[in-house]
Amino acid sequence: MAKSSKRNSRKRSVGKKLLIACEGEKTEPIYFKAIRQELHLSKDQVIVLSPEGTDPLSIVREVCAEKQYLRRERNWVDQKDSAWAVFDGDEHIENNRDNWNQAIQKALSQNINLAITNPSIEFWYLIHFQDYSAYISRVEAKERLKQHIPNYDKAQCYYQEKLKVRTQDAIDNANKLDNLAKQNKLSEYANPCCSGISQLVEMMLKLGN
Repeated sequence: MAKSSKRNSRKRSVGKKLLIACEGEKTEPIYFKAIRQELHLSKDQVIVLSPEGTDPLSIVREVCAEKQYLRRERNWVDQKDSAWAVFDGDEHIENNRDNWNQAIQKALSQNINLAITNPSIEFWYLIHFQDYSAYISRVEAKERLKQHIPNYDKAQCYYQEKLKVRTQDAIDNANKLDNLAKQNKLSEYANPCCSGISQLVEMMLKLGN
């Protein structure tokens, strides 16, 4: 069962909602919750889940289950609200391609948006500070990030202090990488950036405005 806000607190419509299920227990939930707090959005507007399963299929299943619950409670509007699954790319593809393929297909069939961090969330953090288009491993991404955030710790929140003022730079760099991937005719989820995460962050910022 996901670690989320109490379900019995969601009793009424609060306008447009974002439902986000994250692979990580710390880094990704901390990041999205920090943006939510900074924008003064409620936990009912931006619902952040941390499923116990960390594989892509478990993430997608959890967000599907929560979406179905909200729909049963008449607290979800398909044409308005948006559900997202956030997980890493390269490592999961290499370790269990069948799980990966099932996750992608289920997400597509259930209208779940995907924010795939290639190779990890640290690369999304990195492009807040520099434009980077070459292939990079998760270890190298973390090491390069430490040039900008010394003593980087996955359990710490860096949004307000380090990332907030550079968010638009990260979105612009992500869009450049997306265009480059399309020009090179890479498969959609082979984008050497973070497919979808820039769109998700932009959606949160618009919701805050």
